[in-house]
Amino acid sequence: MNTIEFKKRELLGKASKKLANKEITPAVIYSSKGESLNVQITKSEVNHIIKEATSTTIIDGELDGKKVKVVVKDIDRNPLSGIVRHIAFFAIDESEAMIFTIPFNIIGISPAVKNNLGILVKALDAVDVRCKSSDLVDKIDIDISNLEHPGQSITIADIRLPEGMTLPNSDFAHAAIVTITQAQKAEEVVVAPVEGEEIPVEGEEAAEETPAETK
Repeated sequence: MNTIEFKKRELLGKASKKLANKEITPAVIYSSKGESLNVQITKSEVNHIIKEATSTTIIDGELDGKKVKVVVKDIDRNPLSGIVRHIAFFAIDESEAMIFTIPFNIIGISPAVKNNLGILVKALDAVDVRCKSSDLVDKIDIDISNLEHPGQSITIADIRLPEGMTLPNSDFAHAAIVTITQAQKAEEVVVAPVEGEEIPVEGEEAAEETPAETK
């Protein structure tokens, strides 16, 4: 991915909307020290980020002649047009462990799903971990091939995090990533008879009407 050129942003708040007419998108860079810096990037650079960057992609940037490394933390879009209105970045400190959001990647085939015994429900798409940027991975694979019955699940505690990663919140360890729920059976449809209509009894043929005898 090409180096992104960040420029300090003077227009803040509602005034930053004027940047859209200049093909510029407002952004902010946060740091691990709790500091933030208002910046701006071009629309073409935004398009590159959307196409190529994920939550774990380390982006090389340049600000005031200094090199910076960042990851995308949040992208704000217009709910109607989908146009990117603002991007939040987080500056990487390669010497310290930081919190990153790693997406899950489902692999394998669940026997329960294959045999129509249950339905796979994905409860979590990603997990927050603490690690150094050198230990960062693009995704964490979740193998569902051992899920054979409804009620089975895979929690964060069931998987082995890549080396160098820890959970910032241990209470989150028992959260389910995927689970198998009971497959619902098709309900039997009972057709109500029309008023005045007789329902034939199974195995019994309707008697044919015979004309009355004439004397």
